[in-house]
Amino acid sequence: MADKGIQKPVRIDLNFSGCCDSSLCLCLDTILETDLTLESDGLIFVINPQTYELVGEVTISYVDEMKRKGFRLTSSKPVGEWDGFGVSDIKL
Repeated sequence: MADKGIQKPVRIDLNFSGCCDSSLCLCLDTILETDLTLESDGLIFVINPQTYELVGEVTISYVDEMKRKGFRLTSSKPVGEWDGFGVSDIKL
């Protein structure tokens, strides 16, 4: 992101596809007054307090496998039966 000059915070949010359980996703956003924030490795992560209450602690790791490449998000309170199996890019 720094290579592209993008300096926005990364929001951890819920993604609703309509056909499956909700899943966690990442997107660039602005910091809202009520957001919880965490800085790690020069990135600022934000999450809405209600989302945090629903999903709990979130762990982000990077997957680079043959058919899957992206960020894997898992939560201490899984949001669906497939929690942690899918991968997400950072939506711009």
